[in-house]
Amino acid sequence: MILELQENRDNPALALPHFPVRYQAVIWRNWGLVPVGKIAEVLGATVAQIREAAAALGLAEPAVNIEAKWQERGYITIIRDNWHLLPVAQLLQLLGWTEERLSFTLKEDDFLWIKLGSLKPWTESVRYRELTAAERKRTEQLKEVVAAGIGKNGEASNTRPERLEQPFDFLAQYKQTVTRHIPGREAAADEIRLDVPWTIEVPIGMPLIAASAERFVNNHAQAWGVRWAIREEQASRFAAEDGPVVRFAVAPDASRLAESHTIAVEADEITIGAVDEAGSMRGLQWLAGQMKRTGVPYVIAGTYRRNSKIDTRIIYSYSAVYGDPFLEPELDPYPDELLERLSELGVNGVWLQSVLYSLVPWVPALELSVDWEKRIVGLRLLVMRAAKYGIGVYLYCNEPRSMPVSFFDSRPEWQGHTEDGQAMLCTSHPEVQELLSGAVSFLFREVPDLAGLFTISMSENWTHCYSRAAGGQTNCPRCSKRSPGEVTSEVNRLIAQGAFREKPDARILVWTWGWAADWGWTDEEFNTAIAGLPNNVTVMCVSEEAIPTNIAGIPGKVIDYSISVIGPGEKSLQTWQRARARGLRTAAKVQFNNTWECSAIPFLPVFQQIETHLNRLAASGVSTLMLSWTLGGYPSLNLELAAEYYWETEATRSGIVTKSGVSELLQGKFGDAAGRAIIQATAAFSQAFREFPFELSVLYVAPQNYGPANLLHLQPTGQTATMIGYPYDDLAGWRSIYPESSFAAQFKKLSVGWKKGLGLLEKARKHVPRSSESDFDDMATAATGAYLHFYSTYLQIEFVRARNRYLTSKSADVRLKACRKLIALAVMEADNVRQLLALVNRDSRIGFEASNHYYYTVQDLMEKMLNCAHITGQLRQAEADIIAGR
Repeated sequence: MILELQENRDNPALALPHFPVRYQAVIWRNWGLVPVGKIAEVLGATVAQIREAAAALGLAEPAVNIEAKWQERGYITIIRDNWHLLPVAQLLQLLGWTEERLSFTLKEDDFLWIKLGSLKPWTESVRYRELTAAERKRTEQLKEVVAAGIGKNGEASNTRPERLEQPFDFLAQYKQTVTRHIPGREAAADEIRLDVPWTIEVPIGMPLIAASAERFVNNHAQAWGVRWAIREEQASRFAAEDGPVVRFAVAPDASRLAESHTIAVEADEITIGAVDEAGSMRGLQWLAGQMKRTGVPYVIAGTYRRNSKIDTRIIYSYSAVYGDPFLEPELDPYPDELLERLSELGVNGVWLQSVLYSLVPWVPALELSVDWEKRIVGLRLLVMRAAKYGIGVYLYCNEPRSMPVSFFDSRPEWQGHTEDGQAMLCTSHPEVQELLSGAVSFLFREVPDLAGLFTISMSENWTHCYSRAAGGQTNCPRCSKRSPGEVTSEVNRLIAQGAFREKPDARILVWTWGWAADWGWTDEEFNTAIAGLPNNVTVMCVSEEAIPTNIAGIPGKVIDYSISVIGPGEKSLQTWQRARARGLRTAAKVQFNNTWECSAIPFLPVFQQIETHLNRLAASGVSTLMLSWTLGGYPSLNLELAAEYYWETEATRSGIVTKSGVSELLQGKFGDAAGRAIIQATAAFSQAFREFPFELSVLYVAPQNYGPANLLHLQPTGQTATMIGYPYDDLAGWRSIYPESSFAAQFKKLSVGWKKGLGLLEKARKHVPRSSESDFDDMATAATGAYLHFYSTYLQIEFVRARNRYLTSKSADVRLKACRKLIALAVMEADNVRQLLALVNRDSRIGFEASNHYYYTVQDLMEKMLNCAHITGQLRQAEADIIAGR
């Protein structure tokens, strides 16, 4: 057994006293996720015994079998739910994995080993056995809780919600259903009717225009009941009697950014002039958007000149799994339906993780490159499919990857910084430089239509000799004689030059993530790094990085990214200024859907926060946005709002005032009455969100990402909260720089303010037109889910504080008061769980995040109800004992 997977006997697994026996927890957490036969095999039981035990717990047979999807797309959830239940051998048996696969997943699947606490808690083997009489009685009581739920006063109430969506159902919902519209009025005198047959004339040899025209015609027929014709462009114009025509004119214009376009609308002809094919597609999308927004198939005659302000908009898939998507087509991270939705929202780039040695023949260790040819084929296919939607494919390039020290036995001169049995391929060595640059060239030679790469060259994975050298100190004999800025710029230069040799117009984004004081970076290092970058790269900064904060009077600063704190900050502005002074383009890394402030919800409807950020970015001069990390890729209203800012529209027609923003979007989509009410509600959400006690440790370890699913503990666990893994009851870790009282107060302010917004949002419901009900329900579900996570975090903070008083005070009065508060908190938390269950049962997106899979399952939430019921029962007995003086 490899070292990392050994259980640590000094760190025993969590106790689960709400289950009479431990094997019941194994059945409970894996029910519907793992085949019953596999559970039986792991526990040493028959299938009949497991089914009988499940029935005794109140578990019904799953309505549908999606166990294969859990294995493909939810394995992190399975690992996390069993990490404290099963020893390694039984966990491998449950997964059906080898030690090597589990080890690889823990190392490569987005810091999973760290998320699990960098150790495996010790647990004895878990085996099935017959229950004792006392255990059967407790199991019957547990079944009653399962059947009924917990009422607001801790009593049983029949509130168990019906399951309307199954986990992962969102995968089949990316393509929005185009509903048939009936115009509510006749066309005005200045409006051109589009609900009559038109012909779209497609230029020969322009496949993107042809593909977008076909999509437009199909969607238009579904929406308005009339099918337009498509024909190839002719040398001579057709006669007027052939009917109205949409024509395209593509003419490059160096004075305008990519995708800029002009739509000239006349009675019998619409001409879309653009600087490139993608701009022509955007013109068609604008026409469709105008009809969708106004609810009528008419467009006002005139000329609309739309100049791109942000010409590159890149995002990550909402549902991608790390896996091996180029080798396993069933894991397709970007199905066509998602690509189409993203394209309609203005996205023109998508990105994926990559490891260079798996995509090219890595000469020093060809065994690492097995099946590289098949992966290249898979990458080419994705690039071709995405191109039909005007979307380029980018790879995350975090290279060159470190290797075990044994790798350097035959090439000791390549060994650089060495730490924990790993060593860097020293990029100061000419042979390593040639290897890296040549491998990138090979990649672009094999996939010439790959749009580009973005790099992280400090921290993240171990790469060059300064990449993880704390304080800017490296033990590499060559790189120690050079500065971090010099080595870092050289690595980026090698990667960019490798790409440019094969594709001169490749987009290479150099991300300054990790160029920070903690890693030895000074202003001088920044200047050195930017000065050493090659021409034609784009310098990308996290927009909010290093913004000072003063929340609850506690000074701090933003590390990573935020929505509650609005960028851009001074550090990013200065870096962009340095880059532009060198003639380089600039990019902002942003999050417009969600962040680790609450990642279990697909988007946070804090539109005013996002609008303010977009306006500030417009003034900053950036022309590229990376719209998400692994979280935040859902095609949402937030992204629809952001798309309002990618182009500046000038309209030449009488009486026109061209405006875009939150008010215009919401009132256009939901009508004036509902739109005004929604604006008030989302303004309340935005104001409340500014109370979030931002700090990196709070983001990573506090309970807001798990919310009501995190168990309560009446006895301290002694466990340290882990990064987006297990919050446990580690209040000291959760609060970080904030005093307990301030931390609790901030989450209370956030929850109270957010609840006010929910009340305002509900008032809008009666005014929402039928055609917009789905969008409104999406927004209401997201807003409610966020509230339940924030409010649960507040309740958990208060529970730990009250528990500590209850356990440590020698005063009977103090203990009694604390005991009663704990009961009230457990009951409120159970009510929170019940409300979240209702959301999860009707919306498969709630609780999901691509790099963490499902934070919780329905079974996890029901277990929390058992947990609350068990604690409530114990506390009520304790209350009676205190009153009786026992």
